[in-house]
Amino acid sequence: MHFGRWLLAGVASVALLLGGTIGPASAGSELDGLAGAPVRSPIASDSFYFLMTDRYVNGDPANDTGGRSGGPSTTGFEPTSDAFYHGGDLAGLAGRCDAADPSDHGLARIKRLGFTAVWITPPFVQRTVQASSAAYHGYWFLDITKPDAHLGTEAEFATFMACAKKLQLKVFLDVVVNHTADVITYKQGYSYVPIARAPYRTATGRRFDPWSYTSGTSFPRLSAKKSFAKTPSVEPAFSAAKAPAVLNEVTRYHNRGDIDWGSCVGRCEMDGDFSGLDDLMTEDWTVVKALADSYGEWITKYGIDGFRIDTAKHVDPYFFGRWLPLIQQTATSAGKSQFTSFGEVWYTEPAQLSEMMRARGLPSVLDFPFQDVARTFVTGRASGASLASLFEEDDYYTTATTNAYGLTTFLGNHDMGRIGFFLTSQSTSEGQQLLERDLLAHDLLYLTRGVPVVYYGDEVGMTGSGDGKDKNARQDMFETQVPEWRLEERIGGSPIASGSSLDLSTPIESRMAALAAVRSTNPALASGAMITRYGAGSVFAVSRIDAAARREYLVAFNTGDDPASVRIPTSTPATAWSPLLGGSGAQSDASGTVAVTVPARSSLVLKASDTLPQPSAPSVSLRAAKDFVTGTYRLTAAVPGTDPGAVTFVMRRKGSADWTVLGTDDARPFRVFVPPAKGRSVEVAAVVKDSAGQVASTSPLRVSIAPFL
Repeated sequence: MHFGRWLLAGVASVALLLGGTIGPASAGSELDGLAGAPVRSPIASDSFYFLMTDRYVNGDPANDTGGRSGGPSTTGFEPTSDAFYHGGDLAGLAGRCDAADPSDHGLARIKRLGFTAVWITPPFVQRTVQASSAAYHGYWFLDITKPDAHLGTEAEFATFMACAKKLQLKVFLDVVVNHTADVITYKQGYSYVPIARAPYRTATGRRFDPWSYTSGTSFPRLSAKKSFAKTPSVEPAFSAAKAPAVLNEVTRYHNRGDIDWGSCVGRCEMDGDFSGLDDLMTEDWTVVKALADSYGEWITKYGIDGFRIDTAKHVDPYFFGRWLPLIQQTATSAGKSQFTSFGEVWYTEPAQLSEMMRARGLPSVLDFPFQDVARTFVTGRASGASLASLFEEDDYYTTATTNAYGLTTFLGNHDMGRIGFFLTSQSTSEGQQLLERDLLAHDLLYLTRGVPVVYYGDEVGMTGSGDGKDKNARQDMFETQVPEWRLEERIGGSPIASGSSLDLSTPIESRMAALAAVRSTNPALASGAMITRYGAGSVFAVSRIDAAARREYLVAFNTGDDPASVRIPTSTPATAWSPLLGGSGAQSDASGTVAVTVPARSSLVLKASDTLPQPSAPSVSLRAAKDFVTGTYRLTAAVPGTDPGAVTFVMRRKGSADWTVLGTDDARPFRVFVPPAKGRSVEVAAVVKDSAGQVASTSPLRVSIAPFL
């Protein structure tokens, strides 16, 4: 994604940096038939509500202690503490399942807010208490074959799923594949031991590298006493606590000690215990199969629509290439052909984050780079140019099966904190102006590319206490008994005191419902091609393209404290633009430029009255260059004019007659990135298909894609 102007439009005479020449445009070539439509994720048009089940609705107080007796250290239940269970459950989420009943606060409420999908924290059986905290959040699993008793029974989970299906809400489960609850102890202590100091050994004492066994070859037999840097042991009370049963075998873990967050880079992130949690030997095919079978049961038994994958960057690099196909096979057999997943990978650089999709096989990831830049923009600490720069890097995500439109975007979460906390602590706004910044943040979330994820409680203006992170960002929606939470600042309202957030009606809720409605009525605002048109000062603006209707939308955001008057280029000249959200109508001139005034701390959405003009016959040229950021080769296609078409990039090996699609890009600059291959000489080409369906292609271009970094 980039500005409407195209700086390399005249590169047809420039020599190829790799030693070749740029392929000239050629109409009617054999390549024209390869022109394809850009891919879209199965969830590209969805909007997610992410909730922590324990903190949402308490539908059955009888399960608050998880069937245990005693104090909080045994039951895990202490509603006055932010570190223990509070009582939210599956029965509360199911409610009466009546979207027309305003007093039904379960999934029905989420449906009324306009969401199409819910993501719930892991519902699995937990180690109830570890150290001074309970597993209310769900990330310390012992048994992934059934729900935790604090949340409900299998029958109640089935009722919850039936309600979601009735309301046409997709359900994504949060799953953990990197680790289990902490039950393994080491007599040598918990400091991480590098492989160089203590290599892995087989049961017979032979050195081996687990990464050399990830292609399906038989994994060696290991010994608790001989194979690891640490000697693992388990207390008798937990010796058979995990399910599937194979996870009770201590040789199915790395047993290398805790990750040192101050010094660890690379392999230690994948072999070390995450904050003491038992790190699974995901290289072991037995572990891969056990995790696939057990999580797959939730698909076949309940009809789960997808997974959010916790701590995804901490498993070995080959895991998803082996585990996800098994999950997909199960989903397809269960009639869930649109099943998909997205991973949690806390990288804030697109070039780095995209490698989790390109190289490791994840269909999508949580878009931490978006969160980082959007936060600074809406708090008034970054300009529109920052957003333009962010979206310019979207092409790193483009492959034959993925692109940035499938990224899950968000403003805050249960780890880093809420958008409300960032707004109150990082901007100078107060009162109504603070509310306007909150609304602006959600406009940006819903109206730019990606799948918006709203963290529960943000719709009622929750902020946070203390540092705003972790436990301080996991408030109750029902009547809270945590003293600090009763007094916390609320954006757009007063502290909740002894009331329930579920009974509130807020301006933020109203805006979310309005945004959901405008996206539903105008699908291009959800999944249409996005072209950055303007990014300077306090303003950022994009076009969204309805390819089927050949209609353009203009969306602009202003983070400034004053109205901003700007001139924005579009692809639709000499037409009226009607307002769909905020602001007033406008008129584009003969060049397509629209003069608009965007209100302070606000947004506007305009729809062109006329369809896109009929373009002249297209042409395309191709250039290849090294991308020193990623170590890949960058293919860039230049297409004259301003028509919002799409370019498909293809490649074939020397001597082959078959072309492989590398990806289709629908926003300038048209680019894909090709991984290097040792000694590989290939042919590449580009095929453009304009908005009217006209096609042109380049001649094949021979290049070398040998590694260069």
